[in-house]
Parts: sequence; structure tokens; C-alpha cells
Amino acid sequence: MDEAIVRERASEISKTLGNCKKVLSQGNVYASLVSFRDVLKKMLVTRMLPADEKEMQETINEFQRQLMASNAFKNTFGPVTFQENDNETTLSFVRQLVSVSEEALTENTGGGETSGDTLAITVMRLVDKGDVNKARDLIGTNEDLLAFVLHAYNASGIQARRDGDFDKAAADFKKALAITPDDEALLYNLARTNIEKVAWNVAEQFIRQALQVNPQFQEGQQLLTYILTHQKA
Repeated sequence: MDEAIVRERASEISKTLGNCKKVLSQGNVYASLVSFRDVLKKMLVTRMLPADEKEMQETINEFQRQLMASNAFKNTFGPVTFQENDNETTLSFVRQLVSVSEEALTENTGGGETSGDTLAITVMRLVDKGDVNKARDLIGTNEDLLAFVLHAYNASGIQARRDGDFDKAAADFKKALAITPDDEALLYNLARTNIEKVAWNVAEQFIRQALQVNPQFQEGQQLLTYILTHQKA
């Protein structure tokens, strides 16, 4: 468990939980469960003030009730009961649900109709395996699917960077970039991540790529100036 009490960590967990609710309301059960798994993992290792912990636990319990009442969730898993105020048990259960979703995906990738949720999982599994061309073909002209996958990787990368896991952050951003190589925002995030890794030359390469894509990218110009200044220091 984290030694120090940092209230911003509780705020970050709350934001992630808010995203769980938003994604669930859109019918994306898998993405919601993956984010909820991250919430539970962080709850188990983060020290909080008693009042913050109580409030967060009540919010988690409320989200579990929303899951149980969700038609999209019930259509996927049937009637399920979560244990309130027992994050360790719930985490174990959510991990099983995520695993079941991924196993079902593996069995169903041979064709037929698929939901947007399943398509997103399929795309991300292909990218994770390095089958980027297949992932792009599956996305095709589906802008909603593309936006969802990019958001998932980008959000995961940003969270990993905040957690100090810069290698994972870079890996997540690169997966998204493999799908959309000319995304200046992803290149910017990769530059920032490499600054955190004190890899100034790599950071410079990424931000210059971003500025080639969009020469009017003001934040990119500012970051390049920052990098060049620190390289000279």
C-alpha cells in the first residue's frame, strides 16, 4: 500500500470510475470492466483519509449496482451479484469477467455479426499481437470504433505515465500510433513520456514528427522549445 496519503490519487481513482460509468452508459461493457478493474486495483494499494475512503467505497458500491442493473451487462453475463465493501473479492470476480469476455472474443472472431464492444476488443487484441494491418482493415471507415480504440489506448497511456510506468505509457501510445501514424496528439504524448524517461533526443524526434504533421501545433512548438532548452543545459 502507498505509504503517503496523496489526495490527488483519490481524485484520479474517482475520475476513472466516472469514465467507467460513462462507458457503461454507452453499452461498452468490456471497456467499463477493464476500467473498473483498474479502480479496484488502485483502491487496494492507495492510502486515503477515512472520509475520502468511505466516500469512494460508496461510489464503488453504487457503480456495482449500476452494473447489475445494466441491460448490456445482463445480456452479456446474465444476472450477477457483487459483494459490497469487499474490493479484493470484487477485483477477483471482475478479472474473471474480463477473462470470460476475452475468451468469448477469441472464439467468435471467425465472422458473423459483432457488437461495437466486441469489435473494439478484436481490434485491440490484433494490435497487441502486432497485426496492425488486420486491425486497420477491421476498423475500415468506422469512425466511432476508431475513436473508441484510440481513446482506450491514449487513456491507458496517460494513466501509466501518471503512475510513473513510462515504458507502459510509451507502449500504449505506440499502439494507438500504429493505427493512426499521423496523430500529432499521440506524438506529443510520446514526446512527453520520453522527457519523463530523460530520453531527450527521442522526445525531440517525436515532437518534430508532430510538427511535421501540424506545423501550427502551438503546444508542440512550446514542447520543442522546452526540449531544446534542456538539451543545451
